[in-house]
Amino acid sequence: MMKNVDRQPALPPAARARAERNAARRSSRGKSTAAPGAFTTGYWIRTAIIALALGFIVFSVQWPHMPFAAYAGTAAFLGALAVLIGLRFLQRRVASRA
Repeated sequence: MMKNVDRQPALPPAARARAERNAARRSSRGKSTAAPGAFTTGYWIRTAIIALALGFIVFSVQWPHMPFAAYAGTAAFLGALAVLIGLRFLQRRVASRA
């Protein structure tokens, strides 16, 4: 009696079309056009936010010693920026070898 019966009911045409559109959207979103280690806009924004936060933390900790606090905050900002950009260059170099 159960010989030619589908195990799961088929999706209605509208639901199947929606599922196919969602699958196509997910697959196109997953593909990154930027090369590994590229300096994208998102990378620059994240780098600037991280470096500013670190500079502000160092500035806040050194606040009672005002001229030194500004120098320390600026140095921390520039140091964090240099480290993050250096890490990105290393990522590019490793990606080019692979």
